[in-house]
Amino acid sequence: MDAALNFPAQRRYDLLAFGDPTLDLLFTVTRAPAADQKVLGRRLPPAAGGTVANVACAAALLDRPTLAYGRVAADGDGQFLRRAYQRFGVDTACLRDVDGAVSPTALVMIEASGEKALVYAPMPGPLLERASFAAAAAQCRMVYAMPYDLAEFDEVHALARAAGCALAIDIEAAMVSGPDQLQYLLARCDLAFMNDTTYRAIMGAPPEAGQQAALLAHGARMLVVSCGARGAMLAAPGLALAQAAFAAEVVDSTGAGDSFNGAFLAALLEGQDSAAALRFACAAGSIAVSAMGARAALPTRVRIAAVLAHA
Repeated sequence: MDAALNFPAQRRYDLLAFGDPTLDLLFTVTRAPAADQKVLGRRLPPAAGGTVANVACAAALLDRPTLAYGRVAADGDGQFLRRAYQRFGVDTACLRDVDGAVSPTALVMIEASGEKALVYAPMPGPLLERASFAAAAAQCRMVYAMPYDLAEFDEVHALARAAGCALAIDIEAAMVSGPDQLQYLLARCDLAFMNDTTYRAIMGAPPEAGQQAALLAHGARMLVVSCGARGAMLAAPGLALAQAAFAAEVVDSTGAGDSFNGAFLAALLEGQDSAAALRFACAAGSIAVSAMGARAALPTRVRIAAVLAHA
């Protein structure tokens, strides 16, 4: 496989998803309010979400054995989030119940255009427990994480390396102050995802193949930039790819990038080459926007195959 990542050939799990799941409180609005404004909306039933959790569910639904590592409150909301994982086949043996806590929560306002605005309230306190994480990583081929806490991420990186796992990260603009910090993260992962908005915010320019390739000099084997309705780009040593998006009617963009990432990882882990994995992931993203909620339209293999065959 071109630009192959280094991960073990076979372990009990393909993917270890490092991050807390989120309780999503969903509202539909004509447009999200600005400061000191009020708008009318409609509340939808609560949903399970969270970037890492959505990726875990997407990968598990695509037949990749996936283990969740995270925390939920020891209450009804926590049980709701645990069951939501299990419905997609994600193993929750490493999902800890925390007494007296409130599960991570997101207030999501979905505009008529399908775009969204949100407020996120994480669970306080440390997520990582070194012994339990090391034991979990030893059973997995790849770790997927979001490096918001750099000190914690350095530990995740070291433990993943000690376990012989590949490490994939999803980078958002809020994590990175500029190119130097981006280079720091790229030096500590094998595969990095970001969307084009994040890329522009960090690099001060739109994604461009030569610039993406230059970033790989800092350590990562692969950089994938999702560009929404414009598709996605991939850079790897000696390789630059672009994949157009597939036609889609956007109902809700929540979780589309997570479906893309989960599908891309699933494709790589099952042995697809980079070009095929990028195409597979773009097809998955086009399906994910077709229903309200981050996991309401997580793509199955049958639906992805139909999109690819139609294209």
